[in-house]
Amino acid sequence: MKHLFLLGVLLGISTMTRACDVCGIFLGIQPNDRSTSFGLYYRFRHLEGDLGGLSLLKHGGSHAGESQTVADHYTEQYQVLEFRADVWITPRLAVMAAVPLVNNYQSVAGYARADLYGVGDPFLLGRYVIANTRCLMDAPRTVHRVTLGAGVKLPLGRTDMTYADAPVVHDLQPGSGTWDALASAEYMVRRNKVGGSLTVFGRCNGNDRNAYQLGHGLSTTAETFYQVPIRSITWAPSVGAYMEHTGIDHRDGAVVQGTGSTTLFAHAGSRVWWRSWALSANYQYALARSMGEWMVPNRQRVIVGITYNLIRKTNNT
Repeated sequence: MKHLFLLGVLLGISTMTRACDVCGIFLGIQPNDRSTSFGLYYRFRHLEGDLGGLSLLKHGGSHAGESQTVADHYTEQYQVLEFRADVWITPRLAVMAAVPLVNNYQSVAGYARADLYGVGDPFLLGRYVIANTRCLMDAPRTVHRVTLGAGVKLPLGRTDMTYADAPVVHDLQPGSGTWDALASAEYMVRRNKVGGSLTVFGRCNGNDRNAYQLGHGLSTTAETFYQVPIRSITWAPSVGAYMEHTGIDHRDGAVVQGTGSTTLFAHAGSRVWWRSWALSANYQYALARSMGEWMVPNRQRVIVGITYNLIRKTNNT
């Protein structure tokens, strides 16, 4: 089933953040900036490692009184197909809306524990350009831009799905069951064809109906890029780093031991612009990590997207 899901995603892209992955949505350098656009994004996250040695299950879950005293090998894969609209109301104000379709998979010691499909939690994010040197002069040699955003994630995804007639822990469910506050900050600088960007995205989680709160999230992407014009196409390769931090979970206000993690990824990306279309691909490989003993280690992430812009601007910075 996982292979069929991936094939469907790739076919959909050729013809045109799981709940816990929302903090890792990719903003970065926006193709055809300040143009209203509609896009389709695919994200894949792979986690793998040995957990065990305690009478405690990952994220405080339970499986019919089961306790774990020896290490088991965990594999988790989170796939997201996200439909996104980025509507610019004014040259400085935009509202982004996204609806994800998710596939969350987990195996323990080679046996599948979850393989769930469903609609995830949608989100709304308003962004405002507070500084843009392009607006201050006709042809600056160096362009700077600062954008701030705030939004909300809505608890519309299911949280009660089962697998093989067995309950599935909450962090593998399509939805989180919580209202979460979102915030973003973006800075971009470009001089001629060379530039760089820094994006920070934060998530403050609420409590679900069982008084469980997933750890708050913070992610940062820093990259440098170079624009290469090729006839009617512009190609912009980029390199950088991506850092992702997830705080400690809480149940009834008490700390859930073994949760929380910080991972540093190497980041490589590629963007191609052609007329009103933009195609982006990014790969992130985990280099270093610090995490609770019941957090499965991050290994790699992939983000691929295709975007169509309704308005073609001559100054897209």
